[in-house]
Amino acid sequence: MTDTHLEIERTYDLPEGGDLPDLIGVGSILATDHQAPIALDATYWDTERYDLVAARVTVRRRTGGADAGWHIKRAASDTVRHEQHFPLTEDADTVPDAVLAALFTERRGRGLRPVVRITTARTITRLLDEDGEQVAELADDRVAAQRLDDDAPTTPRTWREVEVETVDGVDEQVVHELFAALDARFAAVGAAPAAVASKLARGLAGAPAPRLRTADKPEKGTAARALTKRLKKLRSSWLEQEARLRSGEQADLRETARTALGIAAVLGSYRPAFAATEAADRAAEAADGLAAVTARAALADYLVERLPYASSPAQDLLVDAMTRERVLAATRERRAVAVREVVAFLHDEPYLELLDALDDAVERPAPTDWALRSPKHVAQDVSAIEKPRVRELVQRAVSDDDESVGLVDREASERAATEDAWRAATRARAAMDVLGDDAFPHALWKRIGDAADVLTERVRSLHALDVLRVHSGIAERGGEGTFGYGVLAGDRVRLAEESYDQAVHALNRV
Repeated sequence: MTDTHLEIERTYDLPEGGDLPDLIGVGSILATDHQAPIALDATYWDTERYDLVAARVTVRRRTGGADAGWHIKRAASDTVRHEQHFPLTEDADTVPDAVLAALFTERRGRGLRPVVRITTARTITRLLDEDGEQVAELADDRVAAQRLDDDAPTTPRTWREVEVETVDGVDEQVVHELFAALDARFAAVGAAPAAVASKLARGLAGAPAPRLRTADKPEKGTAARALTKRLKKLRSSWLEQEARLRSGEQADLRETARTALGIAAVLGSYRPAFAATEAADRAAEAADGLAAVTARAALADYLVERLPYASSPAQDLLVDAMTRERVLAATRERRAVAVREVVAFLHDEPYLELLDALDDAVERPAPTDWALRSPKHVAQDVSAIEKPRVRELVQRAVSDDDESVGLVDREASERAATEDAWRAATRARAAMDVLGDDAFPHALWKRIGDAADVLTERVRSLHALDVLRVHSGIAERGGEGTFGYGVLAGDRVRLAEESYDQAVHALNRV
């Protein structure tokens, strides 16, 4: 069983032998309660590449104190951390499966090893208000940290620090004002907010940590700079959404799909911006796969919201309750299956390679000469590839049906071709958005966007018709009425025909 809470604290460097400041009168602090000293012993774990440190995540096994156990901390800022607790295990040399599962993304699927052992002699002072209620806790720590890698110095690194952590439920504005007042009191005794707030970061000083090596940003005014900036934003957004998917929380599936598509657009449409290696090719392919599986989930989510209802109130009255409930159940099941497919994709090796590629592209950009040109020159090359690609796929999607195959196979082929064109157009639009219509001709940017919008509506309608036909057939075989399905299908047939005509028009303009 795990326990999760929000940790808000400030760390101060205090000179060895220095006195703590008097904190009475700071904020609502009017009394103190000194506790007996305790000894803490913590071993911190990370991958060979130090992926957790790079992701601002720490995992440790700690003994001593009231919260002995396995801890995962994720930093939201220099003072705010989300902390997750797991029970202490007897085996000190093995990370529990529950901890490994909770860290799957940050560790990139890699195993963990002990990297630092930190022992702390801690003296706690409870900071109380006028009613004797605790406002915060002050921990005066004497710390010794010993790196555990092969190149570690033989002598532990030692220092003294003071942590002030607020209790749960304190208003953020109150916390801000409290820390500002504390800064002044500590400054008066020669202390200051710690330059490095994490014990782990101090303990790792000098360690060979590949993920912590960074490179300079590409020069301003180049396409490479815009690509790096966009990937950094997309990676951050994606990891937040991915965490919700893994945990089973409600995720905005359409935003998830947009983010995945954006990643695919940068790594695919701007492929010459990255090294000509097999790893980069696999990352671009994995990004396309991620975009496809999340797009299906977003489509399934849309059908849950819209398919059980007709487009006008008058028509909607013609849909009986049983039909609506059956359609709603069917679309919810499709969404559940689609979400499971996304989560399964997140455990595959290609996805983990994609995460590594994103890390490198954001933290250690190594743009090619092609990408170090102006956005306009790069946009010309991208347009020369994306425009005929989109046109060819849209042409395939709106081409005449093959009468030599059966109706079911023909409809499946039509849906697949339309999905391919849809993803190509939306990816091309996302790629153009990276550099904007200052680089791409505005007319082309708009026409690709129009094609993407039309194809989005057509894909939705074709999938909606598939659901309705399947479940209308089930209802008919069960002796149930199918009139409601016909009403809903009529809506979608109309939309599909309109979107077909619009797609043909869009094709002629691309």
